[in-house]
Amino acid sequence: MAQFLLKRIILMIPTLLGVSIIVFLMLQIVPGDPIDSILSPDATEADRQKLVQEMGFDQPLYIQYMDWMMHILRGDLGQSIIKRVSINQLLFDGLWNTLVLALSAGLFSFVLSIAIGVYSAYKPKSWLASLANIIGLTGVTIPNYWMSLILIGIFSVTLGWLPPSGMMSSGNGGIGDLLLHLVLPSIAAGMTTLGVMTRMVRSTIYDILNQDFVATLQAKGVSSFTIMKHVLRNGTPMILTVAGLQFGHLLGGSVLVETVFTWPGLGQLIYQAISQRDFPVIQAGVLSIAVIFVILNLTVDALHAMIDPRVRHT
Repeated sequence: MAQFLLKRIILMIPTLLGVSIIVFLMLQIVPGDPIDSILSPDATEADRQKLVQEMGFDQPLYIQYMDWMMHILRGDLGQSIIKRVSINQLLFDGLWNTLVLALSAGLFSFVLSIAIGVYSAYKPKSWLASLANIIGLTGVTIPNYWMSLILIGIFSVTLGWLPPSGMMSSGNGGIGDLLLHLVLPSIAAGMTTLGVMTRMVRSTIYDILNQDFVATLQAKGVSSFTIMKHVLRNGTPMILTVAGLQFGHLLGGSVLVETVFTWPGLGQLIYQAISQRDFPVIQAGVLSIAVIFVILNLTVDALHAMIDPRVRHT
């Protein structure tokens, strides 16, 4: 097991290095200049050149990249050129809020998709199986930002049941207030995952139910509960792998959901940084998401290896 994990950790290094290079170079070739967003309209050329030198933009690209990486390895992500505050603090606050939203959306989508998917696999002609088809198609076809607007229009504007934006009401904190603000963005962010997971769980369990060992167990008179345990155990590796990837998507792919609901997470932070040409925040934010995604994949691989020892020897 230790050798298996060591191989996976070693493979993480070139992956993250490649991501850092791509992120750094992509931001260098996009149109626009971050200096223009910092300087005042009446700034002189001398002021501009001084600022360029202070920020190191006059250095060759490879020097800028090496300097950026050296700071990252020391745990210093730099300073926002717009807000003039530490990026470490900005990312910590944003990542924590995104994690709260991702966990809530994951709990909603994973539990519901496994329950509906397993039942519809056992009862393929039931009304719940038809509902699973509808949920699957709805989740994968409607963009999450459209789902956000639909939910706000129904439950906030029309019915007035739930708050339409923010993480907490001003001057009214508490866990209850947070949970109320979590409902709509969690559903909007989790609908795509719910659609993908429902279809995947149903097809996986249905395929296993049609395998020979299930028929053998039924012929031996084994109880339905015991058969279900065997089926779920065989389907867990596949479900776990897709769930891990989907949770990574929830962490990094809910930018528009956070923007629509003005949720103060990592996605909204990156979106604001893009609109303000705040390159250091964009670079640090995207790199952080990549690191989290790679760590999630490593965790899923480790769990997969624990469940199925054959994976360790592949």
